Amino acid sequence: MKKFLKYTFLLAFIFGGWALAAASLHVVRAPGRMFHDYVPLNVQLVTKNNLTFKETWVDTTKWSAADVANHPAVVERLNQANRLDLVKQAMMTPAPADVTTASAAPHSKTVEVAPTAPPRENSIFDFGGNKK
Repeated sequence: MKKFLKYTFLLAFIFGGWALAAASLHVVRAPGRMFHDYVPLNVQLVTKNNLTFKETWVDTTKWSAADVANHPAVVERLNQANRLDLVKQAMMTPAPADVTTASAAPHSKTVEVAPTAPPRENSIFDFGGNKK
């Protein structure tokens, strides 16, 4: 019984650590390749501002400008981390509704993504220096 409790505690400790690590990262899959085209997919880790399980896995391979507008927190965090290249293709891809509108009308519509997130708060990874 003592051995069972010891292994149960050990497993809970390990899985709790992995859960905490997952809550602190965005795992972003973007179009393209990694490591000089040796890896056929592009998966990047970007730290979050808050510990939460929302948008832990973000697959931007089929995003359009509408999806970029629907996920302002992720886009703002990618901007803060200088990783907007992960959603650059999605920002240039028009939404399906915009495509049908553009094909019906000859004028082009530009999509501009304005930051709608509140001012940046210090994250758990900010260790001094950037105090407000």
